Amino acid sequence: MSFEFNEQQKELIKEHRDLISYGYQKISKIPLDLKKVRVRKEVLFYMMGAMQSYSESIIKLMGSDPVYEKPGESLLRSQLEIWLNIRFIYSSRSEDKARLFLSDLIMESNTYAKKHKKLWNKYSKWNMEFGTIKKPNHWNNFISQNLALLKKYQKKYKDKQVTKLPNLYDRTFAIDKYLKKLGKFSEKNSAEKYYTLYYSYFSQATHSNMSGLQRFIRSTGDTFKEPFFDIDSKPEDAERILIISYHVYFATLHFFLQVFNVYDKAEYKHFKEYSTKMLRK
Repeated sequence: MSFEFNEQQKELIKEHRDLISYGYQKISKIPLDLKKVRVRKEVLFYMMGAMQSYSESIIKLMGSDPVYEKPGESLLRSQLEIWLNIRFIYSSRSEDKARLFLSDLIMESNTYAKKHKKLWNKYSKWNMEFGTIKKPNHWNNFISQNLALLKKYQKKYKDKQVTKLPNLYDRTFAIDKYLKKLGKFSEKNSAEKYYTLYYSYFSQATHSNMSGLQRFIRSTGDTFKEPFFDIDSKPEDAERILIISYHVYFATLHFFLQVFNVYDKAEYKHFKEYSTKMLRK
């Protein structure tokens, strides 16, 4: 079934595209010298790249006819995660939280390697290979190299101990705690609030449990007597996704440009005015 976007929704799609296009032009001109840049800036750069990709994908899904809301929900969930992670790594004046991301990557890789090795040993006659790794004991070298890299980071940054990242929900507590310390905490900027309101809800379509599967079925009121597959959605569904996505991307890009000293107040004025206009509605 085909649906027509109203004028307000068409304006939202256009403004979203313009902001994403502007963001790409600014980001693509920023050089990153990994030998000189601080860890926090390095991680932020990677996160902004992911945010850009998610945002471009959302506008393609939400600005189409038919509208594909469910994949958009999954991407919006990823946007929210990136936004919360950026706030987490900047919830202190030190580099410690940014380094956690690098350490966690190595530790997760080793966990992955150990699971592979265990599976390969368990079913030794199965034909399993992973790139240049052909036998279970080949994983030992991979694991030892990662441990050496972890120790190198630990020595370089004088970390007393390497710990894993807290889960995303616990990261929101760290963000809010830092805001309270600065005397800037409020309902408008509470990370825990946004996580509770949005993240779990937009996670449903990503999972194949019952709450996730039910997102693809609709049965409401007298109009639909029987449940039906809701693969594509109405423009108002896209509008809901786009409004939240716009604000998440807007806030992330604004912060990113400031950190990399390329923020232009005059250039950003229009996007700021449109963001305020949406919030008033």
